[in-house]
Amino acid sequence: MRATIILLCLFLSITSCNDSKKENDADADPNQNAYQNTDQNSDQNLNTNSKENASQSNEDSQLNGLDPEKEVETKKNYSNGDFAGTYINTDHLEDYSCQCFCLEVTSSTSELCLKEDDLFINASFQKNGENIEIYYSGKSSRTSNEEIPWDKFETGTPIAVLSPEPNGTMKLDWKGFSIDGKIAVDYALYGKKTLEGTYKKK
Repeated sequence: MRATIILLCLFLSITSCNDSKKENDADADPNQNAYQNTDQNSDQNLNTNSKENASQSNEDSQLNGLDPEKEVETKKNYSNGDFAGTYINTDHLEDYSCQCFCLEVTSSTSELCLKEDDLFINASFQKNGENIEIYYSGKSSRTSNEEIPWDKFETGTPIAVLSPEPNGTMKLDWKGFSIDGKIAVDYALYGKKTLEGTYKKK
């Protein structure tokens, strides 16, 4: 008789535990559904926000005179390492004929304008990661100024760095000429006014 009572109690406790487990699962489902709905809503909000941001970015680009489609193409080219081309300083878009405010990025040397109608240098471009380092290669034949120590400027130290910007433009940071491993302070401003700034591909 004892064995029967023990078995009966054991059977009742097992079935009651099983019923309470089902009730807990049923109670948990509405919360889980609520979490899933919240996750779906937040995903939709993120998608909406990213679309709005992209739309805003396109509007900003159009207001700044930049073509959003060209920006996307430019970003693809940058990611592929293709920087070659003609870039114009966005502060001097009137210089469309590239008299002084453009960069001709090539695999060989190119002429850079340091001062309108007066000082020009030859420069080479070397890719370093996502940036392009610009190196002094010598005085241009268009420069007649002999007071500047052109022969003393180092050719192995970058005079400027061209970096891609998120909006598809390039930013030029002028470093200056170096002599004996130090920035040539007396000539540091040459190129800063004409070259430093933001560029877009023509």
